[in-house]
Amino acid sequence: VLFSGIVFSNGERWKQLRRFALTNLRNFGMGKKSIEERIQEETRFLVERLRNTHGRPFDPTLFLNHSVSNVICSIVFGNRFDYEDKKFVTLINLIEENGKLQCSSWTAVCSGLYNFFPTLMDYMPGPHQGIFKNSLEFRKFVLERVKMHKESLDANCPRDFIDAFLIKMEEQKNVQAEFNVEGLVCSTIELFPAGTESTSTTLKYGLLILLKYPEIEEKVHEEIDRVIGQSRSPCMADRSQMPYTDAVIHEIQRFIALVPLGVPRAVTRDVHLKQYVIPKVSMFSNPLII
Repeated sequence: VLFSGIVFSNGERWKQLRRFALTNLRNFGMGKKSIEERIQEETRFLVERLRNTHGRPFDPTLFLNHSVSNVICSIVFGNRFDYEDKKFVTLINLIEENGKLQCSSWTAVCSGLYNFFPTLMDYMPGPHQGIFKNSLEFRKFVLERVKMHKESLDANCPRDFIDAFLIKMEEQKNVQAEFNVEGLVCSTIELFPAGTESTSTTLKYGLLILLKYPEIEEKVHEEIDRVIGQSRSPCMADRSQMPYTDAVIHEIQRFIALVPLGVPRAVTRDVHLKQYVIPKVSMFSNPLII
């Protein structure tokens, strides 16, 4: 199951699923809204929520998680959720809890042991069991949404990522392809932590860094006011006219080392590193080792 999605698969399966995901996420012309419009819509909800703090101190973490995740929901499920929606709150809690569990030192130990004793680790207690449990709950939610989409699918009018995947499954049902329900569920599940946690964390740390360097924040603010102003939402077309802000965003991404260990990598051939031999297809948690 783990290797049915995009992140942990490889070879032809990885190529097909990754190409499909990039195409449908980057050029999301299906449905009524583009990705840019979905982000702008969610930004308005976020700004209104910020205004409702009435200038009081607050932790933006939850606000950012909700807004970013809602963009993913809009693209994958076809609609955003109200911030108080019980299912949406549960979804966010599962993502946040798994993020915290994955950061624990014991989980790092379990990850290493899992490579050597996968069957044994399924039965051993530890935080990794919480990750398994939360992942199953997330899986149930996605399967429920896939079922709803199947029942209302219109091949001539795809609404979102799930619709596009279901249509692709139907097109390739008579050939041995990577597009099946398991691939759909795994790809959908992977999009959430990959999109929600990474983007919201970048935004949060970006705010903290700008607080530390107010002179940088002042220049960014000046460029925003000059190019965008106060009467409209920003759009991708503004990026080419905002080199300073663009550079600051890239520097924030470099500075915070968002995913220091990355995802597992595998060598494509035998590698000789000093006195060691790393056999072909050996997997590593940290790409810096190679």
